Amino acid sequence: MCFSVKIERDLRKLSAYFNALPVAKAFQDLQEGAKQFPKVFKIPGEDNIIYPNTFAPVLVYEKGQKLIRPMRYRLRPSGSREEVPSKYNLFNARVDSLFKKKTWKPLVGVKHCLFPFKEFYEWVPGGENGKKRLVTFSPRDRELMWAPGLFDFWSSSDGSVSFESFALITVDPPSEILEQGHDRSPLFLGEDFVDEWLKLPEETGKRGVLEVLAQRQMVTYEYSYDR
Repeated sequence: MCFSVKIERDLRKLSAYFNALPVAKAFQDLQEGAKQFPKVFKIPGEDNIIYPNTFAPVLVYEKGQKLIRPMRYRLRPSGSREEVPSKYNLFNARVDSLFKKKTWKPLVGVKHCLFPFKEFYEWVPGGENGKKRLVTFSPRDRELMWAPGLFDFWSSSDGSVSFESFALITVDPPSEILEQGHDRSPLFLGEDFVDEWLKLPEETGKRGVLEVLAQRQMVTYEYSYDR
């Protein structure tokens, strides 16, 4: 699973790279929400590293336009009365579970997103005294990577609090990640298939969804134990 992630926070860079429009009001609302409900609307610190339940810029496609909006990294299903317990991983969606788990299945073909980031971090074996250590993974020869994801909209029963949240899709890792003791990695979607993923219609079906997700970006990861 992706325990934590370093994001690209510069909306101008993201806008230029993906030809997408930042939704200014959505980011303004996040700042206001962080003041009013700081435990709900958590924003990244100066290091731009996010953890589950932190908000980050995410791409969607609506009404013929790619948009950038803030979403929480950890999906909260629409209509859920209470927050799903933290023991359940709702920030990573395994590609082989998309059509099996009730959390993901209603969102496939309906609410697709793309999550851009710079590097990700995992706890792996090999630390002192039998403890785990934190390893940083980043793609070689490129500053930015991205993962397809699924998102949902949640609102409290009285409508006083609402937000979008997402989970990124993960796959079996390449050898350089597996050799460090971790068994998953974000799915790095091929650049030519970003728009197709965002626009994929519901009627595409399981086979069509998986065919798009099979189009991976060829990349080698570097790793380090310093952060």
